[in-house]
Amino acid sequence: MGREPRLCAYAGLCLAAVVATALLAAAIAAGAAPAPCSGQPQITDGPDGHHNTTAVDAAWLSEASGHLQAVIKVQFGNWAPDHNDYTTEVAGFAFLFRVGADVHYVRVRAPDPPQPLVYDYGTWTSGGGFAGAGPTTGEIVGGGGGTATIDVPAATGAVAGAVLTDLFVLTYDDADVANPTHWVDRAPGGVTPAGTEFGADYVVGACGSGGPGAGGSALSAVKLNAPKKRTGSGRVRVQGTVAPARAGMPVELTVAGRKTSVKRLVTGADGEFSTSITLSETTRIRAAAGGLRSQTLTVTMYSRTRITVRRPRKGGVLIKGRVTPALPGRVLLLKTTAFTPAAKTVARRGRFQFRFKHLQRGRYQAVFIPFKGRAERSTSNKGAVR
Repeated sequence: MGREPRLCAYAGLCLAAVVATALLAAAIAAGAAPAPCSGQPQITDGPDGHHNTTAVDAAWLSEASGHLQAVIKVQFGNWAPDHNDYTTEVAGFAFLFRVGADVHYVRVRAPDPPQPLVYDYGTWTSGGGFAGAGPTTGEIVGGGGGTATIDVPAATGAVAGAVLTDLFVLTYDDADVANPTHWVDRAPGGVTPAGTEFGADYVVGACGSGGPGAGGSALSAVKLNAPKKRTGSGRVRVQGTVAPARAGMPVELTVAGRKTSVKRLVTGADGEFSTSITLSETTRIRAAAGGLRSQTLTVTMYSRTRITVRRPRKGGVLIKGRVTPALPGRVLLLKTTAFTPAAKTVARRGRFQFRFKHLQRGRYQAVFIPFKGRAERSTSNKGAVR
């Protein structure tokens, strides 16, 4: 949901709003953000943020300007808080990464115009939040696919040769004393800071002049591609590359659902690796090679539910159902014209059933809700009781 325009009760307030918008527009850069190393962002994210002005599409690190910069790309670059019901109105966009034991950040804070944007850097902890260490600089690009480009100071530890790990982005609409921080997006994955998905590791200096890996034989990146979703259990193809391309490089592919397994692969002559894996639930996948890791990718499992309705010879109504993948979960039986379930049960090993001595005539559907979020819920076909 985008930022809603505020109504002007008085001409003076309307004029102030116009001036504020003009000032913000003047601060937005006309040029494009620097491109990611090798053309692929370290972070990509799905449409899970609930304000398009602070929902992250992608984020990356770049050295195209001659120094390290972090770029955050949002769905729509408004660069102002979306909420207008807080005492403190500030939208925040932070790019976080780990160097050694510490998690550092660079951030742009966007107060209500005409207040200027504020760029800063510091450290972050899950318990203490953001601890500022000083100012930095940057620029923004507005409109669809807008970007914030933030200079990464060497004081963060992001110096030549350093490996930046556990990359992620947090965005929020700030709050006052009476309201907790209003988190909007965590990229990759989720909304709140808690999460175990991260972007691809980055080697500072490996993507300077001459391209990835210039001036050395060490890897500069591991890239991974996989389908974003799968409906019903089955196999999916996973592939990736190491940069610079190198044959015979060992790759460990970690596949984590309810259980975790590791597949060991080897790159081909072009630096590529690929395999197929069988999935039966929402699964996270990450590749590691040469001490570097790819972004964590999530393949979301969508369940499929089918029912049949019949009247046994002994009377009554029997409704049988089957779910794929064969996961446990709650099943609600609803008449298509009702909001309250007619019955509830649990699916086990992909099957469930309902028995009735008497059931009102009409059309019915079953809604399957997998336990522990192992797949997305699904609604069955319609079955008629006559």
